[in-house]
Amino acid sequence: MTSSTPLTRRTLVKLLAASPLAVPAIVRAQPAGAFQPTATLPDVSLQDIGLPEDTSIVVADNRNYWALYPRDEILSIRQVDRLDEGVGLRFAMAASGFVLDHLEVSGEGEAETWSEEDSFLVRFPQTVSLTAQHHRITLRGVAANGERTPEYFLNLQYNSNAQDAAAGRTAFSRITVRDSNLQLAYSQADDWIINAPSESDQAYAQKRWGHLFTPGESNLEVTRAVTRQLITDFEPRRGTPSDVMNGLHPFRQFERLLADEDRCWCANICEIISHALNSLGVPCRLIRMRNTFYNAAPGIGGRDFELLLAGGHTVPEIYDRDSGQWIFFDPSLRRLGVRDAAGHFLNFFELHLQVNQPHRAAGLRLDAFDPATGKVTVESFDESEVKPNLSHYAKREQRFYYFKRGA
Repeated sequence: MTSSTPLTRRTLVKLLAASPLAVPAIVRAQPAGAFQPTATLPDVSLQDIGLPEDTSIVVADNRNYWALYPRDEILSIRQVDRLDEGVGLRFAMAASGFVLDHLEVSGEGEAETWSEEDSFLVRFPQTVSLTAQHHRITLRGVAANGERTPEYFLNLQYNSNAQDAAAGRTAFSRITVRDSNLQLAYSQADDWIINAPSESDQAYAQKRWGHLFTPGESNLEVTRAVTRQLITDFEPRRGTPSDVMNGLHPFRQFERLLADEDRCWCANICEIISHALNSLGVPCRLIRMRNTFYNAAPGIGGRDFELLLAGGHTVPEIYDRDSGQWIFFDPSLRRLGVRDAAGHFLNFFELHLQVNQPHRAAGLRLDAFDPATGKVTVESFDESEVKPNLSHYAKREQRFYYFKRGA
């Protein structure tokens, strides 16, 4: 976490889109006072550590992953700003599943703490000190009706550069987040649901599939029940869809299939299942994949074709609020999920990593659904008939496309 730049969701998304996970940089020694952080060398501590001038430093962090796979936190930090004067910070909060009216904040330690609407502020008044200063902030979100969130905390440590100067070292003063149960809001689960269902969609889904589960069942249980039924419905109607299916509302696609007016493949299957689950209150999104190395140039000799390093496919992921994680499944391949060697369901990114490491792939287990018998069986990845397909779609050379609402 850095306080040098406001961490707005818009800024983070732009950085995510513009910058790769790893950025090589050439390090050259600079005087401490002249150093200016950059995208390729953001950490001031790297300015002069005795490395050769041609050393390449690869900058990587976990921001990309947690932006793609957020947990649905009730309260999270959406922005951090430095105060105009002194050594202080403003933490602006985001809420999910909770209508935040204001914050209740208290502090214990060597700083001043107060709240303003959806933010809490902290300032260390003793800016010059030969010892580290510590401060613990405790907070709750409060709704207009008085409802309160669980308690959150943030432990800060302030080190004055006078402490370093006393040891003969040049450095900057710094505030460090030592411990906290608050997360940075790189994104929220609902940001990834781009097609919000209408009231008529919800009514349609409840009428079609509401009888397949009982109220109160987990998102995962609802998903598996609805997906089993839809796989069965799709089975005799699989094939290449006509252009008419493109752009149709998912439930209109489904009705067209039931009338035997068209056929479906992975994109149609996943669009219908995703919208059905969202209409039933289960957050579900689509991941599309394809790696087009060369696009076709029609009418130009030698270029009138595409080169794909990995073929196209579409899969859904649900956000399971009970476990606080995203879970991959593939109804096109009739698989209701993949578990690792410890029995935990995987998201697609995790599956991609494990499929490409043979010692981990050997421990994968797939929940296979047979629409002819209605039974679910567990199979090993190595023995699964869909291993070639999964290995191809999740290969190292594949590109994955996630869709998010807003900027």
